[in-house]
Amino acid sequence: MKTYKPADVRVVGVFGHRGSGKTSAVEAFLYDSGATSRLGDVDQKSLTLDIDPVATDRQTTVHANVGFVEWDGKRIGLIDTPGDTNFWGATHRALHVVDAAIITVSAPDGVEPVTLRAIEHLTRLKMPFAVVVTKLDKEGADFSQTVDEIKAEMAKNAVPVALPMGAGDGISGIVNLLSQKAHVLSGDKTKDAAVPDAMDDEVNTARELLFDAVAAADDDLAEKYLEEGSLSDDELATGLRAAFVRGEVTPILPAIPTRNIGPRAILDLLAQVFPSPLDRPATRGFAETDRVHPVERVPDPAGPLSALVFRTFHDPFAGTLSFARIYSGTLTASADVYNVNEDVLDRPSHIFLPQGGTKAGVELKQATVGDLVVLTKLKETGTGDTLTTKDDPTFIVPFEEPDALLSYGVSAADKKDEDKLSSFLSKMVEEDPSLRFEREPDTKEMLLGGLGQAHIDYVSGRLEKAGLGVNLKEPKVPYRETVRATVRDIEGKHKKQSGGHGQFGVCFIHVEPLPRGSGFEFVDEIVGGAIPRQFIPSVEKGIRGALARGPLSGNEVVDIKVTLYDGKYHRVDSSDMAFQTAGRKAIREAFSHPKARPVLLEPYMYVEITCPADTVGDVMGDLNSRRARVSNMTTEGRRGRIEAAVPMNEILRYTNVLKSITSGRGSFTMRFDRYEEAPPNIQEQVMAAHKAEAHEED
Repeated sequence: MKTYKPADVRVVGVFGHRGSGKTSAVEAFLYDSGATSRLGDVDQKSLTLDIDPVATDRQTTVHANVGFVEWDGKRIGLIDTPGDTNFWGATHRALHVVDAAIITVSAPDGVEPVTLRAIEHLTRLKMPFAVVVTKLDKEGADFSQTVDEIKAEMAKNAVPVALPMGAGDGISGIVNLLSQKAHVLSGDKTKDAAVPDAMDDEVNTARELLFDAVAAADDDLAEKYLEEGSLSDDELATGLRAAFVRGEVTPILPAIPTRNIGPRAILDLLAQVFPSPLDRPATRGFAETDRVHPVERVPDPAGPLSALVFRTFHDPFAGTLSFARIYSGTLTASADVYNVNEDVLDRPSHIFLPQGGTKAGVELKQATVGDLVVLTKLKETGTGDTLTTKDDPTFIVPFEEPDALLSYGVSAADKKDEDKLSSFLSKMVEEDPSLRFEREPDTKEMLLGGLGQAHIDYVSGRLEKAGLGVNLKEPKVPYRETVRATVRDIEGKHKKQSGGHGQFGVCFIHVEPLPRGSGFEFVDEIVGGAIPRQFIPSVEKGIRGALARGPLSGNEVVDIKVTLYDGKYHRVDSSDMAFQTAGRKAIREAFSHPKARPVLLEPYMYVEITCPADTVGDVMGDLNSRRARVSNMTTEGRRGRIEAAVPMNEILRYTNVLKSITSGRGSFTMRFDRYEEAPPNIQEQVMAAHKAEAHEED
């Protein structure tokens, strides 16, 4: 394979809402460039880049799928990303390893939530992007109307660089405004043709708008354009590239990828206009993981190695595949690399330019700046790790993974498979760090957490394919307990005589509530040796043990202060265990005191919801039914945004609810907010469930 200099390399991510045509566009790029001999089809499950059979079966992009094409003297690395919020983790990682982006927008559906989310991140990263308007042959599609929507909601500086020929099912090709050629469909390929005379006025008007946009970004071109009223094709292309790299112009192109209409013009744009790694800012990192000494790595093949792993996949046949982006330096197969995150040396056995996985890819002896590669058989390296050199290391801050929005209690259907299940899920978390697999310390459950129901269903599909049956159940809500009033002079007494040394310990305590979020405070006010000093920690240990499982629900007791002020001991019969038992009895006595007024606390989650403006009322109504406390609600254009605090118990399955209310167009983020007193009916339900559970255990 030809060797490409960094200036002739492109690293491009394809982003957009699910169903907007991302994967079909990438398959068309592969086909038109000659990388594949057939046009891949999502419905027929004949895709090139997706190496996960479960994802292919579900016809859903789950991972950041990687491939490349060669076009017009350039090698273009491509990352096809998920457009479903359930798999946003993979999309988020891809956003951080590309140099520019293509955003697909379905003409019938317009600008959708995941699209806006991607634009938000691209804007923050100061990364240029072009927009491809797809599905123009579907009912309700209108290119001009979609262009207006893109300008209003995505990029005010957007301008078409190509136009569709015809409308609806009658679209036969596109007109490239840069080359002033038509690309007309011929079979399943396109051929160059003259621009139809009937489109002259439309093309001239569109070219003038393009001249205006490019000239506005360059003073010299603006002066020439004002003097001569036009720009040469070379000046237009050069000016567009400079303006695009700076993020001052956003090109828009029409395409129907499933019919292979439009991809050639997009490939031309990628080769001629999109930035190389040399056009992007230096990569920022640190000399060490403590993030104290910043370093910058320019894209120099002779510089120190800096490569970031953005995907891991455990292939049952090929073993562990690690997908990485190289920012600087050169990586050699079978040579040691330093994993700065884990402080260990690792060694890839082979390096491939992947075409999905390794089988359709190209094996390399070396990889360098701008390469998207898959490394085989790394033993110590996971997603988010930086591969670098030991003598001049770079630490690139790992990806910030989104919080899990949905959790299930998980266990093996067959108890003998528990270890196998745990090992398999741990590997899946290595592949996708946005998954959570952990033991809940409060409820002692093993929890599997994800970004939505489809995320969990995908994991279940992988487990099923591996022959592992699982039981999934709704997780227990980590309630808390506390007291609402002070109780004083509570005695905890343990006295037992059964021949020989007995057991004796007495303690007196006060219990009082603390402000919410204070936790537990123990105060020692023993004077005069009422309890020997060596037994005071024993009392505290017993109290803490009792607070771990409160009497109302079996959950932890918090936000109380316990003052130990008096006690009694026996010179022979007192012991550590006796005073632990006395401390436990004192707490139980305090909670049963009529003045204590114990109460159940329930966790509230802070939720931020984005949804279409026309569904805000329905979303608000549903939130009110869930005892939500809305703190802010705004609408801007076609989008609405709601902020609220919602009891965790009411929002465990909210991903499915919001999907139903908004027809899949809504999304939300969630994090723990605070604990508040639960209403009486919730307390009764939880206490009844606790009693029933305790009865079953007996």
